[in-house]
This record gives sequence, structure tokens and C-alpha cells, in this order.
Amino acid sequence: MLREASMSHEKDWCEKTMSVLREKQFEACERRLSAYPTVGLFSPLVTDAQAQMLLECSFYFNEPGNTGLVTIESLRETVLSQLAVEALFLSNGESVLLERLLVADGRIISTNWDEIDAAEALARRLWCSFSAEGEEWTLELPEVLKEPLLLAFNDPIYTQAKARLFRYDSTIHGLLYIAGFLHSTQPLTFFLKDVVQREDALAINIAYRYMKASFEYIADIDREIILVHPGLADPNRLILMIGLEGDITLTLNEDTLAGGMNGILPEEEPLHEAMRTALEGSTRPEWDAEEAAEDLRILAKQGVSLSEMGKVMASVIFVQPTPVMKNALQNLYNNTPHWIGMTANLQH
Repeated sequence: MLREASMSHEKDWCEKTMSVLREKQFEACERRLSAYPTVGLFSPLVTDAQAQMLLECSFYFNEPGNTGLVTIESLRETVLSQLAVEALFLSNGESVLLERLLVADGRIISTNWDEIDAAEALARRLWCSFSAEGEEWTLELPEVLKEPLLLAFNDPIYTQAKARLFRYDSTIHGLLYIAGFLHSTQPLTFFLKDVVQREDALAINIAYRYMKASFEYIADIDREIILVHPGLADPNRLILMIGLEGDITLTLNEDTLAGGMNGILPEEEPLHEAMRTALEGSTRPEWDAEEAAEDLRILAKQGVSLSEMGKVMASVIFVQPTPVMKNALQNLYNNTPHWIGMTANLQH
């Protein structure tokens, strides 16, 4: 999902925690979807006048070979010609939504806004149309795509591809937790070699679509994207710091990578547990201790100052910070490994 803007303009770190960032991301996703055409590519009501808007809202926009004006017919042909291969390499969220759509005869109504990023990805593939009213949103899959998708999902190759995707997804999420951000060059190379196992133009397009559907990213142009951890408030700040520090080689062992995949490194576990225990029973109603401790840990990974972390901690509790809380925060600040980005060599 696109990170629309960095949070660098926000001076208060209380507004830049991972919990707040997540809410802002979903709000931005909803705003983007509200600007999409109200009819889908395969609707009988769609016209050539809407073809360009559909293209510009899609993953296809700016992909090589998709320049100039398009017609509805040519766009439909493009989507259908790629669907059988593309269906093998979907994000987990997209796969779950599509399976529900196929069971529900092509239409689901939901109030779960945590799935809106997957809904946006399906809309950007031009497979589904999205609409929202009040607290509910609706996703629709056209009849013409049902049989091709069922055939793809029942192909033995699909199960093999899903297994490769699971390993890839876990690895990239693990690296993002360890490093904070990844330039797309390395994840792209991994995807082409280990997942799709081909390197033609379509494979590259599918790889970029998968990365955009599965991870948060920032972009200057379509093929220059940087994947970012959901808690990284100001990617540009970290990227600048890496540039000033020079080339970095990241050496990984199995425990570190496994910790990254689990969302917490082995050396961070006791620090996190002490912070969570210190906050237990003292958080405001809209917070729980686990979420608050995670937000503080992610701030520590970004090198946020102890005083700023103290302000964030004070904002989530309804009592004055206790000595135990302050000590846990100090240890979290002093001993949590910082994000270093991944712009150079990677050694296993």
C-alpha cells in the first residue's frame, strides 16, 4: 500500500506512532478508492470515456508498453491475457478476499476496514469494483473473471506458488523489521529468482504489483520504490541518515532473521516484556499495554529521543509515570537495535 506522505511535518511523536500511522494509512486508502470510477472494467455500463481513468488508477499505469490512450476493449484484453499467471502471485489479503468473493457469487459487503488495502489492490488490478457507504464497503467481482480465477486456484501450480510466496513474504517482512526499509532492487531480484522463477517483462510487472499489494512503500517514479516498515514514520529521515553514514553491510544469522519474521528480535523480547508489564493496568481505555509497548519499541528503533518517548508513554497512561515505567523505558531506549536501512550488501 502506498505511503502517501511522510510524517516528517508532524512535530509530536504521539502522532507518529505505528498505531496512528496505521489509521492514517487506511484513511488514505479509503480516500484513493473513493476517487476510483464507480463502474468496473467489465461492467456493461463502462464506456471508452472512462478507460483512461481506469488505467490511471491501476497497476498498469506507467508500466512499460502501456503508454497512450486506451479503449475498454484493449484494457480488457490486457487484463484477461495476464490473469492466469497473475492469479498465482497475489498477496495473502487479496487471495482471502477473492476466495470469499467466489463463494459469495461475486459480491461481499464488509465493515472490516483492515482489509481495505487488499480491496484496493484488487481494484488496481482492475479485477474488482469498490464502493463504500457509511461504515460498510462493497467489493464486486465480475462474472467473466470467476471461471479463469477458479481454474487458476485449482491448478497444482497454485499451491506451489503459494508456498514460495509465503517464504518470500516472511523473509521480506523480516528484513523490513530488521532494517526499516528496503530498496525494491533486492526484493525484486529475490522475487524473480525464487518465486516467479522467470525474468521476462510480465514477471517484472507481476513482481512490482505484488510488492505494492503486500508492503507499504514510497515512490518517486513507478519503478523506483522503497519498501518501508509500517512503523517507520519518516523514511526520508532514515534514508538521509544512512547516506551520511555511508555503505553498510548487514550480516544476518538465523536467530536474527527469525526474530525479524516474528516482529521482535531475541534481544528485544525481555525489553518489550518489561515495558508491557510496567504499563499493564495503567493504559487509557483506547490502549492496551501490548500495543503501547510495541509503539514505544518501534520509536526506539527509529532513534527517537528518550524525552520524546517519555511524552508518548505519558500520553497512553492515566497515571503519572512510575519509576518502574521510567526504568523500563530507559532500558528500551538504550538497548533496542536501531533501524539501519538496507541499501548495500546483504550477507546470510
